[in-house]
Amino acid sequence: MIFWSGWLLFGGIFLWTVPAVLWFVSRRLNPTKQGTSRTLPSVSIIVPACNEADAIEQSLRSLLKLQYSDFEIIAVNDRSTDATGEIMDCVAATDARCRIIHISELPSGWLGKNHAMHTAAQHATGKLLLFTDGDVIHEPDSLNAAVCYLVDRQLQHVCLLPRMIPGSYIENSMVAFFGFAFAIGQQVHLTRTKWPFAYAGVGAFSLIDAEFYRSVGGHKPLAMDVIDDVKLGKLVKQNGGRQDVLAAPNLLSIRWYNSLWEVIKGLEKNGFAALGYSLTALIATSVLFFSTMVFPYVAVAVFEWPTCSGFAAAIALWHTMYTIVAVSFGGSLLLAPMFPIASWLMSFAFWRSSWVTLRQGGVKWRNGFYSLKELKAGLYK
Repeated sequence: MIFWSGWLLFGGIFLWTVPAVLWFVSRRLNPTKQGTSRTLPSVSIIVPACNEADAIEQSLRSLLKLQYSDFEIIAVNDRSTDATGEIMDCVAATDARCRIIHISELPSGWLGKNHAMHTAAQHATGKLLLFTDGDVIHEPDSLNAAVCYLVDRQLQHVCLLPRMIPGSYIENSMVAFFGFAFAIGQQVHLTRTKWPFAYAGVGAFSLIDAEFYRSVGGHKPLAMDVIDDVKLGKLVKQNGGRQDVLAAPNLLSIRWYNSLWEVIKGLEKNGFAALGYSLTALIATSVLFFSTMVFPYVAVAVFEWPTCSGFAAAIALWHTMYTIVAVSFGGSLLLAPMFPIASWLMSFAFWRSSWVTLRQGGVKWRNGFYSLKELKAGLYK
């Protein structure tokens, strides 16, 4: 019984991980010269920022170097308490393609970032909208490559995943696990199908047809949803839009957080939100995590060979798939042994997020506090 249980678990993990991971790492958007001799739609690049003084100038200047004929940048200073707004103004003063919106007050019923993107979209003139974060570095050909891909495949929404600029060894292991969890959790290989539970959203680079975006209500349906980037993908999918997600390590880069603890704290607002603020979902996810990612190690330690062979195969498969993702996004083969530690750290981050959210009765984000009651009511489902 134990023998066959191990191999049954291996089969389930194989079906869950291998198609998603291999699809995830094999599809990359690279620099292209397509589009330099043809007319492509105008693009409005929307950059919401709150207290991004350390990164916003480099990000905006990388956008101004884009090799694209018709684009504008609308950067939104969302109630920053540092020098973000002044830095934005200085950059905009050097190039007419960049304009700044300063927001000093947040209307009720909105999260700060979502309201900033909504506001910028109202001022946008482009036929396409690009939502990107204020700490992303864009290579000159990134926009051209993405627009060509969207236009040639008649898509309404394209998301690109950046290369993660490496930090410490253990921090890198957790960042790699986040990418791995994204691939298998979203079942990214099904994104372009009609499967309703497979959709993609990436805050670093989300290119969407402006007419389609406005036809589905823009960010209004997502006004109080913390994981706005993923839910934008869900909004597109549920309204019949065609979307795709690709890796773009040669076109985009980002230093996600500056330390392991910042990664864990950075998931504070998103972890419990991703579970719909549901303790039932948290417990169910934890049971799945223990049975698939923890118990195989216990089984190998407790049972003799060949009784534990299926569990050993499951462990080998986890490490292999995790390492493939890690290497594909700027990591190293040396991260291979870190799978169990990284998975435990991610589990801790989700439990911590749930505990903090429940303890304080809501989420603190972007100089504001949002109660759990209003967040639950505002979830886009």
